[in-house]
Amino acid sequence: MTDARTIAGPRRARWWGPIAVVAVLALLAGGWPLINAWISGDERVEEGTVFRVGPADHRAWFRVGAGWTLDRAATKPSRRFVLRHGDVDLSVVYISLPSAEDADHLWSGLRDTVRVADRDARLGPPGPLIADDGAAGMVGTLTRSGRSGRAVIYRGPEDAFAIRLIALAPPDTPDPEWLPIRTAMRSLTFTEGAA
Repeated sequence: MTDARTIAGPRRARWWGPIAVVAVLALLAGGWPLINAWISGDERVEEGTVFRVGPADHRAWFRVGAGWTLDRAATKPSRRFVLRHGDVDLSVVYISLPSAEDADHLWSGLRDTVRVADRDARLGPPGPLIADDGAAGMVGTLTRSGRSGRAVIYRGPEDAFAIRLIALAPPDTPDPEWLPIRTAMRSLTFTEGAA
C-alpha cells in the first residue's frame, strides 16, 4: 500500500486579489477611453489639415482647425470622411451625379436617405449657403437618432458631383462647440489652391 501525502505548495499572499480588482477598475475608469480610441482607430488630426474629397477628376477640399479626430474605421479616403470635434460628429461625403439634372434633386434625395436609417429623421427646408471661397450650397436643419445639427450640400462644377456634409450632436450642445464645425463646413472649395 502506498502512503499518499499531500505536500503543501508555497502559500500565496492574500493581497493579490484586491490589487487585481483595483487594477481592473483603474483600467476601466482611466484606460478604457484610450483603449477604445486605439481599437476604433480614432486619430488626432493636426490643425490646418486639408482633406481632399472625390476622385481625380471631381475633387473638393476642406480644412479643419485644432481639436479634431478622424474616425479611420468609418472613413473611406477620397469618398467619405468621418470626423469629431467635442460632441459633434461631421461626415463629409462625395456624391457622384450620373446627369446634371440629378443636381436639382439633391435635397429631396438627402431627405429620403436620412429616413432610410431613421424613419423619424427630419430634414428642414434648404436655405442658401456660400462657402468662404464662394462655392454655392444649401443648408438646413437635421434631426436624426436623437441628435440634431445641420446638413449642407455643395454642387460641384458643371453639376457633375456634389459634396454632402452632415454635422450632428446632442441637442443641448452649446453654441461655442459649433463654431469649429461651421468653419470646417464653410471651408469647402473646388479650387485646390484655395484650400
